[in-house]
Amino acid sequence: MLPRPEDSGGIPMNCPYCNTANPEGSVRCAHCSQVMVNPGGTETLAASAPVPGEAQPARHAQLESIGVLTPTPSPSDSGDTVSFGQSPSTAPGVFLDPGTNFGPRYQIESLLGRGGMGVVYKAYDRELDRTVALKLVRPDLTFDPESMRRFKQELLLASRVSHKNILRIHDLGDVDGVKFISMAYVEGEDLHHLLKKVRRCPAEQVIAIGRQLAAALDAAHGEDVVHRDLKPQNVLLDNNGQAYVMDFGLAKSLEADASLLTHAGAVLGTPRYMSPEQVEGKPADARSDIYALGLILYEMATGELPFSTESVTQMMVQRLTQKPKDPKLVNPEVPRHLANVILRCLETNPANRYQSARAIQQDFGSRETSKSLHGRSSVQITLAVPESRRSRFLAAVVTLVLIASIAAIIVYKVKHPAPGATEAGAGELPSLAQGKFVAVLPFHVLGNTSSLGYLAEGLDEAINAKLFALKGVHVASPGAVEQSVNKGSVAAIAKELGANLVLQGTLQGDAQKIVVVVSLQDVTGGKLLLAREFSGVPDDLLTLEDQISGALIGALELHPGNQELAREEQHPTENMAAYNLYLKGREALRGLPNTETIQKAMDYYKSALQQDSGFALAYAGLADANLRMYRQTRDRIWVDEATQAASQAQQLNSNLPEVYIALGNVYSATGKNAEAVQVLSRAVTLAPNSDEAYRQLGKAYQSGGQEGKAIGALKKAVQIDPYYWVNADELGKAYDGAGDYDKALSEFQRVTDLAPDNAAGHENTGNVYMQEGKFSQSVPALERALQLSPSFWHYSNLGSAYLYVKRYDDAAKMLEKAAEINPNQEILIGNLAEAYLFAGQKEKAHETFDKAISLAYGQLQVNPRDAETMGDLAIFYACEGQSEQALQFIRNARSIDPGNAQYIYDEAVVQAFTGNVGKAMQALREAFQKGFSPEQAASDPQLQSLQARTDFKQLVGEFSRKAPQDKRGK
Repeated sequence: MLPRPEDSGGIPMNCPYCNTANPEGSVRCAHCSQVMVNPGGTETLAASAPVPGEAQPARHAQLESIGVLTPTPSPSDSGDTVSFGQSPSTAPGVFLDPGTNFGPRYQIESLLGRGGMGVVYKAYDRELDRTVALKLVRPDLTFDPESMRRFKQELLLASRVSHKNILRIHDLGDVDGVKFISMAYVEGEDLHHLLKKVRRCPAEQVIAIGRQLAAALDAAHGEDVVHRDLKPQNVLLDNNGQAYVMDFGLAKSLEADASLLTHAGAVLGTPRYMSPEQVEGKPADARSDIYALGLILYEMATGELPFSTESVTQMMVQRLTQKPKDPKLVNPEVPRHLANVILRCLETNPANRYQSARAIQQDFGSRETSKSLHGRSSVQITLAVPESRRSRFLAAVVTLVLIASIAAIIVYKVKHPAPGATEAGAGELPSLAQGKFVAVLPFHVLGNTSSLGYLAEGLDEAINAKLFALKGVHVASPGAVEQSVNKGSVAAIAKELGANLVLQGTLQGDAQKIVVVVSLQDVTGGKLLLAREFSGVPDDLLTLEDQISGALIGALELHPGNQELAREEQHPTENMAAYNLYLKGREALRGLPNTETIQKAMDYYKSALQQDSGFALAYAGLADANLRMYRQTRDRIWVDEATQAASQAQQLNSNLPEVYIALGNVYSATGKNAEAVQVLSRAVTLAPNSDEAYRQLGKAYQSGGQEGKAIGALKKAVQIDPYYWVNADELGKAYDGAGDYDKALSEFQRVTDLAPDNAAGHENTGNVYMQEGKFSQSVPALERALQLSPSFWHYSNLGSAYLYVKRYDDAAKMLEKAAEINPNQEILIGNLAEAYLFAGQKEKAHETFDKAISLAYGQLQVNPRDAETMGDLAIFYACEGQSEQALQFIRNARSIDPGNAQYIYDEAVVQAFTGNVGKAMQALREAFQKGFSPEQAASDPQLQSLQARTDFKQLVGEFSRKAPQDKRGK
């Protein structure tokens, strides 16, 4: 039997649950054993048997949160779910002390909260070895068919709606006649208690949480499920800021012809967060949830609700008859766009509100939101100076070569520069007293067993990941290691990487047995700290990884805490067959993959998921492979597949930075820059010392036009690992985009110093020279890049440079070669069309422009707000003489990003082609004021009709390079 508190004295009353008459002084009902409620509305609990975790003997019964340890609410809290005209529900009569066994499966750890339908505990699930939240239904409700129908409906509805922002319900069970629901346990607090502490939230946090709540509602509404009781108490926030909507117990399916009334004829819901139609007792639909979301956002942004009175009745009347006060009048710091979103949610007439939660997501993700927030930031704003339309392709293709040069899914590592080292990476090796800086060299396969190569790579990555999870040790970036392994001796490699400890390993064997030999060398002291052999069968690879990790921890004299050890013991999967397939997928994507190798990788990942459907990293790898396939083919189906795979990875495991990198890349590819920044910020939170995480975040900021934040994130990546050329390269591109050409050239020179045989430094140096109008210096740099890497993008960029120096035939040859290698890039094909046009091959130009336009429309299907593609289309149509379409597309591009100098310049080109000289000159002046290079305009063949004009020459002379602040457009 379950323990119950003993009865104690009280006052006479009928039981509020079963209406049984009880003698004067009864505390518990003689029929149903429920705690009686005194006339003041508070529970009278026996002093000899206090409720575990309760700070005072009496309180207002209310379920505050599920899965979160939160303070007990006071009687003044008015967020209860009630039936009008009835007393609030009291807590159930079953109380379990910490350590109590609830059936054979669960052990109670603590009380979480109580509500109208039951009490909620934190418990340990022995069967699944995890912490859960248990909601125990009040015993008297088990005899009420309607209440049990609602209780079961909660589980049914939750099982229909699966989303990362909806609290997951696991099971419905019964122990000794007590019905319960087990659900996910979330460590954190509910939004109600957060607002009690902070009163109001920063606009960025309001939008971040609002976007997540809208996503949860969108998923629920997509299944025809309406929450109908959304309130801050039903919103959980974990320690990383992720929001979860819980308690769909009052939700109704739109498919069911269910009444809004309870068995007593009272409206279900919470008065403070009811929609006007719910107040009137009218049918509630998805727009009722949108109204409640507006109330929550209003309260977060201003610290109060729009209708605040002491009388619930008066508040409801106001909600029906009055418009809410503008949030900006309550809190002037609320951005205008956020205030507009809130007020639209709070329209009295449902027809005037947002008609879907997805529309709210879209508005939160719009550029206007980020501009509003950025406008009130104290961060100094730097005007972006994009490169020309031709050289803009360079940024995209260099991103491709970077992606091709790193693993499909990044294992995050950190390596700090040696003390006293400059950002360029020079300096003496640090001593062990200064810190443990480890470089993990690639494992080598001995003998002719090349089939074990994927296992060696898997060992290398796994050991890196395990070391990264430990405090007191810093690990070199894998990319930096890769570029340094051929530098000669171990000492030379260590100096190149700024590492004082070098780990090496070999692997040999066959399908029956493998042997791994690992050594750890102190380079500064010339000592061998570890030399050990590990052996087993290939299916023991995960065990071997753990053994090697344990030996390294000992050799490094690290003392990890329990939390670190827990991370050490976590495996991406326990299914070795799935892990092998995953590693083979990783191997297939190394180097410069093509459609054949990408498809091979995808097949491996899918096979891995057939072995283990819960393998989150395999889904992340699949997302990355699909995204690469899209970049190769430009077929939008691959983007859809990538989005689905990345979302599934996040649902399976929301604590892996690799998952957020995959999701962020997908969002960036589809133009969802705000979402990309959000998830990549999460990656940085999970891996705060990862140069890769900061690098991807910086690129996302740059795509969203936030150049200042982009530079900040990328400088952090360089600070974490100044030895890795990719970090310097991305920072250089950010400076280039901001118009700070001197700093950009400095970073690209660093790239060339770190990786002299890599084309990227030469390519980007040539790009900057081209923007500065230094074509005599640009062409040799781009020719050198092509010599180092004869890829389609290097052919394309050299061809673009030839256009500027009027070598049209040479330009056409280079661009034809690029198109032959990759015929699916719209900007590449457009550049080829222009080469034909300026070379006098008009028929070829017309045919090629048609193809470029078709490819651009395909890109807009994937990302309808792709301003770059709209600018390209404007130029293509202008070159074709179709001025109406050209003007429309350049207007669209500028409306999406009004301050972008590239699109202003594109308008000047369009106006020049259409003969509108005055408007062309006006747009040129504006573009130069924003920082666009006048030297580039002076040589652009697209502006031939203007370049002989005196006023054009005067304008170029006026804005020619004078000082850094001029070119940045400040």
